[in-house]
Amino acid sequence: MRALQEHDIEIPEQVALVGFDDIAIASFTFPALTTVKQDTQLAGELLVNTLLAMISGEETKTTLIPPELVIRKSCGS
Repeated sequence: MRALQEHDIEIPEQVALVGFDDIAIASFTFPALTTVKQDTQLAGELLVNTLLAMISGEETKTTLIPPELVIRKSCGS
């Protein structure tokens, strides 16, 4: 964001910007950063459970965790 602003590129008027992981500062930037949020706690729990199942010789399955789009001002909304 800083580099774009230093080059007089306006967010979101000229460039829509989306971040990833919804870090705490994302809502405090100017403009507030739209971001993709992941449930990292659930991912960790599934990882541990899968690892334990693999160690025990149990069959495992792939689980997709849907991300959440957190819309803020940087995408032009």
